[in-house]
Amino acid sequence: MRIAFVAPFGLGAKTTVWARTLPLAKELVALGHDTTILIPPWDTPADAGKGWSDEGVQIHNVALGGGMLGILWRMQRRLRLFQPDVVHIVKPRAHAGLIQWWLWQRRRLRGMLKLEQTPHILLDIDDWEQAWSEINQYGWLLSTFLRWQEEWGIRHADGISAASRWLVDRATEYASECPILYLPNGVSEPIPRPATSEHPNPTGIDDFESGPTILYFTRFIEVEPEWLAQFWNHLQALVPEVKLVIAGNALTPGREEVFRQALDNSALDGAMSNAKSCTGSGVSWSGYVPFEELPALYAAADCAIFPSAEKPLLQAKCSVRLATVLLHGIPVVGSAVGQQAEYGAGGAALLLPADATPQHFAGKVAELLAHPERQTQLGKQARKRLLAEFNWQGLGARLEKFYEQFVG
Repeated sequence: MRIAFVAPFGLGAKTTVWARTLPLAKELVALGHDTTILIPPWDTPADAGKGWSDEGVQIHNVALGGGMLGILWRMQRRLRLFQPDVVHIVKPRAHAGLIQWWLWQRRRLRGMLKLEQTPHILLDIDDWEQAWSEINQYGWLLSTFLRWQEEWGIRHADGISAASRWLVDRATEYASECPILYLPNGVSEPIPRPATSEHPNPTGIDDFESGPTILYFTRFIEVEPEWLAQFWNHLQALVPEVKLVIAGNALTPGREEVFRQALDNSALDGAMSNAKSCTGSGVSWSGYVPFEELPALYAAADCAIFPSAEKPLLQAKCSVRLATVLLHGIPVVGSAVGQQAEYGAGGAALLLPADATPQHFAGKVAELLAHPERQTQLGKQARKRLLAEFNWQGLGARLEKFYEQFVG
């Protein structure tokens, strides 16, 4: 088969294309298919006009001149030159969503205008996009357009792949007759957990005295800052020497400061929000941690937490970060919300109800820290489950079989 993935953005900080689309495309190449990824690199402009091969996947970044219409023209021209059997739209929004609209209109007008046969149009969803409008503070007009684009895209696809069970259910509500494939994010072979001494420590985690380290990847949207502060106060009361490493920056300005204030600790007063790292009350603020610095972070962690409220934004997502942390053998305490419940099932993580109180959550973390053998057990079970249920090779084969419903 000739398969074209049409991305909404480039291979930069945004996760979907490099962490989901590219691994799937590589597996399809390994299965013998001609696979390309078409990118409008508005977020990675240095890649504009460049193309390369990554393990057999042909990656094409179109030029950015001519505004939106110029970019779309180059994308559709590249598709027509490639002549795919399947066009897999990556997210029903922005450039990718507009290419889906264009392909659907060509199909609708094909007989009238005597156009060539159009490819099968599939859609990949890994988020509930309209839930981001409030987080990203979009205006009414843009929010309305993106909501229409998402819902229209789901209703106008030959087939849909969805990264979470919640998204499968939501897509079924909009397109009950459409074939839908549950296709979560996957993992590759496990990376041995290195010794701390093998890696530099740019995150400030050695600024503390000895004691267990809790790792928390966050964009400050998973739980309210007040909830997090209460959790931390309860945990420190139970394990006074514990330290918390926060990796990530808030998507909404000011939420980090709300957490700092809620801690009610004078050591954090006046903390520099733009600093690489600052400490106080047992908290290390690492901000965004580059990929090459992650091994040191994983090696230093005794436990990771993934609390989550039960709301569409979080029910829909399929956390690559959680899968990666579990794969590294780090024991996890998390909320059984959305895909977190899938990754953490079967004893892979210590899962708590979405409505667990900060005190209850802290108690379970303290209990885990007190039992090293339980930490080891969770780490081993997590690797075993991830590699059995969520390996990219198996997911790629599942996607190939799904394509065969449309292409003989």
